Amino acid sequence: MKDFYSTIKNNSNLFINFMNKAITASPQVQDNFLKVTNNVANTIYKLLKHGNHIVDLEYIPNDFWIKNKNKTVAFVDGGVDKASIISTAPLSIRAGSYIVNKSKQKELFEENMIFLGDLYDPNNELYEFLEDAHEEEALLSRKKDGARIIFEAATLVKHVLMKQSLDYCFLHGPIQAILTPFTHASFPPFCQFAVENILPFNNNRKLNKDQRHFINIYLECIKFIKKSKFPIWGVVETAVSASYIKNILFINKNKGIISQKDYSQTISIINKYRITDTNLFEIILKKNQGLKPLEIQKQFYGYKLIQKSIWDDVVEQYPNIFMGYIKVTDNQCPIRIETLNYPENFIKDYHYILAVSKLLPSYSFPIGLDVVDKFAKIPNWLSKASRNYHTSYLLKKAIAKRDKNTISLAVKILSKKNRGWSNRPARGLRR
Repeated sequence: MKDFYSTIKNNSNLFINFMNKAITASPQVQDNFLKVTNNVANTIYKLLKHGNHIVDLEYIPNDFWIKNKNKTVAFVDGGVDKASIISTAPLSIRAGSYIVNKSKQKELFEENMIFLGDLYDPNNELYEFLEDAHEEEALLSRKKDGARIIFEAATLVKHVLMKQSLDYCFLHGPIQAILTPFTHASFPPFCQFAVENILPFNNNRKLNKDQRHFINIYLECIKFIKKSKFPIWGVVETAVSASYIKNILFINKNKGIISQKDYSQTISIINKYRITDTNLFEIILKKNQGLKPLEIQKQFYGYKLIQKSIWDDVVEQYPNIFMGYIKVTDNQCPIRIETLNYPENFIKDYHYILAVSKLLPSYSFPIGLDVVDKFAKIPNWLSKASRNYHTSYLLKKAIAKRDKNTISLAVKILSKKNRGWSNRPARGLRR
């Protein structure tokens, strides 16, 4: 039996988790935490070794870059306006690409998708706020997430559609997002104009409200991305799920390698102690090691990742993904990588991901994704400008229509002042 106690104690993330348990959990949970983590790590390690899932990745910088300097690689990310706006529909959003070729010493920044306006259908109760303020905030957050995800996917669609000569394409984030936040009945459809920008291959075909919903439009993007002739990988910096270890357990249970009882008990422990892929693989894997791509149904119902909804039939059409992990250094968590098609040569792909993740000391993440993240992010000054412009436009439109309620709303927003330190009394209130 392999002993992971010393590794767990030296592991910063798990130690922090342990300290949290010591503060908040019961004495029994405190006493069992290290023992439980060690036992689960042992079980998963044995199954990984039995299935030959762990691979060693040799990395010699000079040799690698001499062989791979001619590759053209695209890094994709998106950014959304974070400023407070009068409704949840108008958004400023852009998604960009950073395309680089080392041998040609060429760098190209592309703004692939830019949108300012009503991304979601303005006829869908645009100015009707929900009574629950928390639900309204949650819906706004979901809409912004949905906007970023769909425009990142649209950028990948554009690269595939244009048949660009790319050797690799990397997305900052999962290749297929979890759909739970967007299956809620209150989530609105996209407007027709937005759909025409997102799906250029749709030939401006008119779609009804349901067809313009995020679940349907995202599915069309995913299906098109899956047709790509070049490898497209999603790279996740911080993974908080346990998809890989749960699927490893499920596969081995079906093969009869572990019993149904052991399977159920281990799953129960993982859920109870909130053990994630990152926690376990940080202590199981060594530097320059990876885990082979494992086929995973991202939108499965088994562990309540997806709640039953009116979109069940569409959700079931989403293709499976292939998920793996790479540990770049001993001092950083492994990064999760995802793709829609099983790679023709995953070792070759893994070597490239490992190499671009080592370009900055101790960063342990593809440096190109950090570059494109800064490029695609919408700065605060632009967010404020777009908010002011949209509010002024609303006021002019309301005055033209002589709508007293909308005029009152726009005036309140335009006159709203931030509660900054400069607006506070210097020495408290005078009597």
